[in-house]
Amino acid sequence: MLKYFTFMVLTYFIQGEQTTHNIVFPSYDACSHSKAAMYAIMENQHDDVLIYCKGTQVASNELIKPKTRPSDF
Repeated sequence: MLKYFTFMVLTYFIQGEQTTHNIVFPSYDACSHSKAAMYAIMENQHDDVLIYCKGTQVASNELIKPKTRPSDF
């Protein structure tokens, strides 16, 4: 199974002017795990901070490895 690249869209305001940055992650999981840390850093410096993860249709090199099923022995 494939994972897809994900953008973290980081939006904040400097003196009323909107600034947006896109940061690429190898998967949605990697992006979502980084959201809390990024928000904690940005909210101390800016009043309004918006962060969300946006998926793409481009496959990354990271694969989801299937787990083996436990046997009932």
